Amino acid sequence: MSTKQAITIASRALAVYCLVWFLADFTYVPSDLLSFWHYRDAYGAITGTTYLRNYHLLTLASRLLRMVLLFFAVQLLYRSGPAMQRYFLASAEEEPDGEQLPPPNSDRPPDNVK
Repeated sequence: MSTKQAITIASRALAVYCLVWFLADFTYVPSDLLSFWHYRDAYGAITGTTYLRNYHLLTLASRLLRMVLLFFAVQLLYRSGPAMQRYFLASAEEEPDGEQLPPPNSDRPPDNVK
């Protein structure tokens, strides 16, 4: 198996994971909507009701934002194009820019020792 094939398989596995997470969040949207609608008409009646309305609105908004981000992550990871392969392969192809030390049995000390 080549490195590019391994990256493709790994990115598609992550795409499936994100898709399952997206679908799990999708199942909670009706409950979040119902909770928000229950408290939406209580404008300033009681402080606790206003708090619950705002709480359920933030819960719904954060869930929808997470779902949108997961949707785009699934698209990006599943396609696994050349950009994704360059991203993962770039660190493997780079070599560190450090000085090479002489072998341990060498009589010459390393250059950086004074």
